[in-house]
Amino acid sequence: MKCPRCESDQLRKNGRPNGHQRYLCKACRKQFFEPPGPQSLSRQFTESELSAAISQEIAPATTTESCGIGILLLDAENLKLNVNTEQFLASLCAYPLQVKVAFANWKNPSTGKLDAELYDRGYELIHVPGGANSADGKMIAFGAAILYRYRDVREVFVCSSDGLLNHLCNQLQNQGLTVFRVRRQNSVFSIENCRSGDTRHYSCDREMEIPSFEDLANQVAELLQAEHKSIEDRIARFSRVAQFFKERHTIAFNSVNSEAITVSDSAKYEFSPVSESPLSAVVVHQNVAQQQDVELVPVVNSHRIDSLDVFQNKIIEIIESAKNELHENTVSLVRIQKDFLDKYKSNADLIVKGFLGKNSSLLKYLQSKSTVFQVKSSGQKHQVAILKQKSCADQGLNH
Repeated sequence: MKCPRCESDQLRKNGRPNGHQRYLCKACRKQFFEPPGPQSLSRQFTESELSAAISQEIAPATTTESCGIGILLLDAENLKLNVNTEQFLASLCAYPLQVKVAFANWKNPSTGKLDAELYDRGYELIHVPGGANSADGKMIAFGAAILYRYRDVREVFVCSSDGLLNHLCNQLQNQGLTVFRVRRQNSVFSIENCRSGDTRHYSCDREMEIPSFEDLANQVAELLQAEHKSIEDRIARFSRVAQFFKERHTIAFNSVNSEAITVSDSAKYEFSPVSESPLSAVVVHQNVAQQQDVELVPVVNSHRIDSLDVFQNKIIEIIESAKNELHENTVSLVRIQKDFLDKYKSNADLIVKGFLGKNSSLLKYLQSKSTVFQVKSSGQKHQVAILKQKSCADQGLNH
């Protein structure tokens, strides 16, 4: 059996609609049904069967005729398209980009091995003689008659930055084709749809499309919103840490000074509440630092140190005890501070600050009591001795 159209015997079975064998000719790509045999000649086709058979036979031909293609015309002396840029152009095309034609003087040394590269990528290479605008003139002549060569063409890319190609774009557009004008400025390709006026931009350095101003504004807004949320999360976490720090400090403060803190004192040095703002954690940190500088006077041996006289007596006891232990007449300031902390569980400098202000210290206090204590300095080290007190009889004899 042969094809009734081209008489080719290269046939392939293609289904059995309504019980009739259908064949596809590999040569002309047309379909036909098996001729009826002697036993089926008397059988009459119903109207629905006949219409279905006819529609199935002509459907592939209709689909083939309705499809279109895209064509790319490249002035290779003016533009260089790499594979990624070419793929981006193909993504803008509504039809498959099947035909690619490049024009240039391929004998020119400036083209190098570009002809071999483009040929490997499926370009049809058209050679033009040397001269100004020679490739542009050949592109215009070729493109003006493009419908005669490719009747299925629907979209054309005209790739050249020369203004002379505007004539070709207008001619193709007047023939009902969709024309994309491709230009290059530095490392940016601009692709203009001559029919709608829309322009897309492609960066060769980043090998990606450059978004529009609206898209960029939306991206900036999304980044700012994400950053704002991140800042809020960090502020909330920092505030929680500050709250825990406050509670931890309160526990330590109460364990040391539970007997010395009165209701008025605790209200005086109470922390300010932590708020969900960027400055809340800083305020808490400053309050904690101030409270550390202004420590309440602790309890010593169940008796409150309510005056500097009591404090002075305690310092004298510390010095006397150290002198007996060291068998020396002077005691270092560091030793006094250490023994006072070990014995009374409180810092002597903080006690002085509580009475005389935050700028005071134990050293300044001892130096101010020159009638009771003698302070000798050696660099950054200080030695303290107790001056002997004169008796009343001695004072009377002096007078």
